[in-house]
Amino acid sequence: MDWLFRFTDKLIDILFKPLVVLIGLFIAVSFVIGIVSRALFGEGLFGLEELILLSVIWFYMLGASIASQERSHLQADFIPIIFKSEIVICSFQILSTIISIVMAFLFVNWSYDLVEWGVVKKQSTPVFSIPWYVSQASLLVASSLMVLYLLRDLFADIKNFLAIRKKSTTQVSVCKNGNF
Repeated sequence: MDWLFRFTDKLIDILFKPLVVLIGLFIAVSFVIGIVSRALFGEGLFGLEELILLSVIWFYMLGASIASQERSHLQADFIPIIFKSEIVICSFQILSTIISIVMAFLFVNWSYDLVEWGVVKKQSTPVFSIPWYVSQASLLVASSLMVLYLLRDLFADIKNFLAIRKKSTTQVSVCKNGNF
């Protein structure tokens, strides 16, 4: 399974991170062009909002995938403030990761159904006729990558938990023998 994580890391580093930068630049430039065209000509560029919306959806979803890879997504981690035991903190981390995995699997299922529905219904954007499943696929890609990285995090959390437990049982046995 480790090879899968390395492959996905490389994919994100080589493909997704530069793509996020390019999409971000496109969005920024498009907003400026839209504002300038409205200010100078009194009208926006036809279909520009459509392209911006499609880009923003992919931008956010790829960004969420990168955050999952780096484990830098937003967290409200108050457990270490309440509890001082490493084993308790690590146990809550495992529980949190399991809940996140369940939610991510639900998102994968939902996004797959959404993409499938988009393909069947053949809906498209009004100006450029871009199929809706192009934007909906971003949800499937992001949630799938999140599941993968959450599984990696769960394995790391369990490994950390076992190391902490081993360390604490070793310390207890050492203390019982009187060797400080």
